[in-house]
Amino acid sequence: MQSRFSDPGALQEARKQWLQILVRVPASDLIEAATAFSFDIVVLKAPEVGLMMTNGRIHSTGQPFHLGEVSLTRCVLKDDLGHLGYGHILGRNKAQSRAIALFDLALQRSDSSDQATQLLDAWNAEIEEVDAMEAERVEDTRVDFFTMVRGEA
Repeated sequence: MQSRFSDPGALQEARKQWLQILVRVPASDLIEAATAFSFDIVVLKAPEVGLMMTNGRIHSTGQPFHLGEVSLTRCVLKDDLGHLGYGHILGRNKAQSRAIALFDLALQRSDSSDQATQLLDAWNAEIEEVDAMEAERVEDTRVDFFTMVRGEA
């Protein structure tokens, strides 16, 4: 089996999109679904928990400052075709990080990409629905401010 992507740029863009979805999928659903993939893997970096410094900004245009540290779990897997799968997740869930790396591999392979894409599309639809509901809830509380010119008619 070969990779679905011959162009590294196309792989990078596709990977951005699917990893943005995978990190928002509930951990239990992701871990359960990852058990369906049966290709051989080598663990290059077992799931490990570390810390990452996060930055903030004063207002939207202010100077950045160190906000604090957050837990980050990462994992790197390699399949029998030489593809690398990366899983990074905020928090301390090692199984979720490994499942993300497995999905990253599955989405790169020709033999497992259809099954992984179906799951990814279903999760993306759920995420978009939740986002739409949240946007609607926030829109109900929106206040529109405007300025008036004083003194001139």
